[in-house]
Amino acid sequence: MRSAVALSPEGFAMRRLIAAFTHVNARSPDKRRRGRILVTICFGVVALLLSVGMGLTLMQPSVGRFVNLGLAVLVFTVAGVLGRKGFVGVGAYVLIVVSIIGAISGVILNPTSPFNTFYLIVSVLLASVLLPPRQIWIVLGVCLAALAGVVTVVPPEIRAASRLNLAAANLTVLLIVSAFISFIGSQSLSEALAAADDARQRAEEANRQLEIANATLESRVEERTAELRRLTDEQQAALARLEESLEAQQRLNQMIAELAAPVIPVTDDTLIIPLIGNIDSARVYHLLNSALQSIEQTRARTLIIDITGVAVIDSHVAAALVQVAEAARLMGAETILAGIRPEVAQTLIGLGASLAGLRTAATLQAALKPSRNGR
Repeated sequence: MRSAVALSPEGFAMRRLIAAFTHVNARSPDKRRRGRILVTICFGVVALLLSVGMGLTLMQPSVGRFVNLGLAVLVFTVAGVLGRKGFVGVGAYVLIVVSIIGAISGVILNPTSPFNTFYLIVSVLLASVLLPPRQIWIVLGVCLAALAGVVTVVPPEIRAASRLNLAAANLTVLLIVSAFISFIGSQSLSEALAAADDARQRAEEANRQLEIANATLESRVEERTAELRRLTDEQQAALARLEESLEAQQRLNQMIAELAAPVIPVTDDTLIIPLIGNIDSARVYHLLNSALQSIEQTRARTLIIDITGVAVIDSHVAAALVQVAEAARLMGAETILAGIRPEVAQTLIGLGASLAGLRTAATLQAALKPSRNGR
């Protein structure tokens, strides 16, 4: 449907040309509207005069006809140029005055034809579309004054013969009615245009406020985005530092665990693991891994666990030591538990802990003697 009424490129170019030709330099929408009407009327009449008027003049050429045609073209051209420059009121009064002069001159030149005075209505009509509503009454007053002047100038006998007085009375009523109707229409149109212009200004102000709000919102979003990026970068940096700290802590824990349960080879087939301090599940797990790995690497036949430095051994620790001994036995190594102090021995007995599968020795030296004698 839109393509059916779409303008062709030629039509669009013609519309742009007409819009540029009727452009009026005025800030007020109502003044621009009246100015476009003035320009359209003036240049339309000029085009009509140059075509039809010139043709009629050439059919009956005379100096007076050419002079009148030239003056008419000049007057309408000047009025149109004034309208384009923004002097709409001046251009409108030029046309109105010319139309009034044309109407009354016809009666003065030919008093027997009173109907020429009816062309004064054209002046009121021009005022209704070219001037503000209140100035229509000014034009009406000028027309009535001009009509009164014509009636006064024409001799009484000619007025009576041409019935000019009756025509003037009827024209007066017609002018007043036309002016009243024109005023109502022009006033309504002006109020509608004023309301539309006020709505347009409010819409522009709302758009401007919306643009400001959008700009402020975009600025806040950019600031918040930058802040989030900064926080994200800081969090990533903190996470990186935390990971580094965790890795360092893990390495430190590994070193502590290795130092807490070191595996010391004393001969080609004998390993010693001295334990100091408290023993928990983590140390037992590390002890098991270290012992088994060392047995595998050295092919050791004897594993001595020295608990001289262990202050407290409970049933869980005893069970863990038995587990280490069982695992070592499966790999072909015998486990000797050395350095059991009296208080530790009493604790184990009190707990009922079973150290089955473990050889015991009072001291590390006693644990090493069988191994050396065996060698």
